[in-house]
Amino acid sequence: CQGCVPTMTRAVVVNAAQLASYSQSKQFLLGLGYFHDNILCHFCASMISGLVTTAASMPVDIAKTRIQNMKMIDGKPEYRNGLDVLVRVIRQEGFFSLWKGFTPYYARLGPHTVLTFIFLEQMNKFYKKYFLDQ
Repeated sequence: CQGCVPTMTRAVVVNAAQLASYSQSKQFLLGLGYFHDNILCHFCASMISGLVTTAASMPVDIAKTRIQNMKMIDGKPEYRNGLDVLVRVIRQEGFFSLWKGFTPYYARLGPHTVLTFIFLEQMNKFYKKYFLDQ
């Protein structure tokens, strides 16, 4: 299927970046001494995680989209693979074009990340309180 591997790659990058950056951001904020383990800390860590995830996933997302939309030229696919897409984009459009549309992408991913992790933290709190008696 055209674009299956890039779609799976994007999913891996998004989830790895989100999970790792949220945990690191939360620990960093708690270490500053200005935050407590509460919803404000979770919100701020989630927004940082959204930024990191956006920056990490946009190049992969561009490769995925271009592979899914590629045309056949003289019976051959336009691109060989995701790396070929990235190399061509950098050569033809410039390195920073990999992050074209950063703001709308973050505007979509940021709130999603915030809701995901705030919900996760609240569910963990509920579980600890009612099932682990902590």
